[in-house]
Parts: sequence; C-alpha cells; structure tokens
Amino acid sequence: MKFIPCEDCALRRLALFKQFTAPELGFVRALKSNQVDVPARRVIIEPGRFGGQLYTLYAGWAYRYKLTPNGQRQIVDVLLPGSLIGLQQLMLGDSESGVESLTPVTLCVLTGRHIDELFHQHSQLSEAMVFALMEDQRRADRRMALVAKQNGPERLAYFLLELVDRLAALGLGHDAMSYFPLQRRHLADLLGLSETHVSRSMQELRRDDLAAIASNSLIIRNRSVMTTLSGYTLATRQHPRLLL
Repeated sequence: MKFIPCEDCALRRLALFKQFTAPELGFVRALKSNQVDVPARRVIIEPGRFGGQLYTLYAGWAYRYKLTPNGQRQIVDVLLPGSLIGLQQLMLGDSESGVESLTPVTLCVLTGRHIDELFHQHSQLSEAMVFALMEDQRRADRRMALVAKQNGPERLAYFLLELVDRLAALGLGHDAMSYFPLQRRHLADLLGLSETHVSRSMQELRRDDLAAIASNSLIIRNRSVMTTLSGYTLATRQHPRLLL
C-alpha cells in the first residue's frame, strides 16, 4: 500500500476515534516512521521475544494469542484496524502474548518519536489511550465472564454480535453482514471449544435462522433472538478511541 500521511488517514475521519488538535496530529505524524505490508499468517510479535516495535494496524485483521504450558494456542482477542500492537510489550518489557496476521495487513510503524513524550507533552492523548485500554479490558472481561457459563451456541452468538458491532463502527460492514475471514480453528481457539463443537454450534445458529457464515461473510439474520440467547449488550462508548 502506498505510504499514507497521518493527515490523510481514512480511519481518522471515523467518529469512533478521537479528533486531534494540530499539535497532537503533528506529534503522531512524527511518531510514524514507516508503513509496511505484511502477508497473512505472519507472526508480528512472537511470545517471549520483542523487538521494541510499536504498530498501529491500519488495514486488515490480526489476532493476539498466548501459548499454554503444553504449547497450545489460545486466541485472546481479534485485532481490527486502529488497534495498537506492541504497547503492552513496550510498556512492560515482556512479550507474554504474541500477534499474528489473519489476513494481509498494513501496519504503521511508530518509532519516529519516543512514546514517553505522549505522556509528558500530550495529556489528552495519554488519557484517550488509557480509556481505550480500559475499554478493551472491559470488553474482554465481559465476554470471558459470560462465555465461562455458556454453551457453544451461546458463546458463538455472543462473539459474532460483539465482532459485527466493532466492524460496523469501523465502517467495515453493518449490524447484519460483514466480511469474516476467521476459520473454525480460530473460533475454537478463541471460544475454548473444539472445532467439532464450533461446527455444531454454527449449524445450530443456521438451523434456527439466527446467523450464517459462508464464503468469508458473516450474516446476522435475527439479532434480537441472538441477543437474548447470548446475553450480549452493546457497550455505550463515552470516550473516542485513540488512533496513533
């Protein structure tokens, strides 16, 4: 992808993200040092190793994962455009989790300025970053608290509704249909189910005419029933997310 200056970033025009003042945009422009395209199924950050790079996912899908003691993969979250990659490792100095591209992705490389300057010179940006991290943690906690008590179809319905709402906020679909590159193995890793259980859960949602996944597309056919089934609630967002 052709290098895109920060002021021409299409993501910045979305209501989802904080609108910058001129000095803030100048700082972020100086923070971006490069832009790279990465193919699908490529490790961006490897668990246990961290090269000090901070990225913004500009286009494409990725996921954050951890490895269990026996070497199995557990997907922690799906990363969509606007997600920061490497912040935890940069701030804490470790790489307990890894990140892998799910589709071809474009990454903005944020090494032009030291991230500490954001906290010292731009308090509103650092506040927006904290709120974004808290929101992501709250979203993950809410999902984990529910899925631990849910059966397969309920877990899958919850995740699909959460994901389609995140995509709609990015202009990448709407609340009834979106692009969906996740495969059964990804859903199994994410939801703590076997691939067979994922298939059966998807068949049940399709049989009841609630949702369908076909040809890399997700279709939500009966949102109200899926909401009742899964206990999903749309989070009310009060703070625009930070986009570096």
